[in-house]
Amino acid sequence: MTPRQLKRLEGELESFLGSMFTGLGRVERRRAMDWYVKGLLLEGERKSIDPMAGRLVEDAGEQEAMRQRLQQCVSGSAWADEEVMRRLALELEAELPDIEALVLDDTGFPKKGKHSVGVAR
Repeated sequence: MTPRQLKRLEGELESFLGSMFTGLGRVERRRAMDWYVKGLLLEGERKSIDPMAGRLVEDAGEQEAMRQRLQQCVSGSAWADEEVMRRLALELEAELPDIEALVLDDTGFPKKGKHSVGVAR
């Protein structure tokens, strides 16, 4: 997704993320969680924290601060992922009432070269 496409969805995305993260800790943590989701949605081959931080800021001088915020959100924050999953399930049930099963598999990634995990000779 390009920054322009993300901007067009900003209001709807903010509403959705608010419903997922409201009440889950300090406002700074919730804001970092919003940035993390936006970083995952933006174009870019690598979805690790460093490249995502670079895509989320306009000024390169702010990249390190954004990286630290994302790192703290992902590895240092004590928030209940069970609650987020519960809220997501309720949202999906409301939006897709006839669905019987939804499988999300985030384990796949394109293999490159001989150094990617799982690539044999």
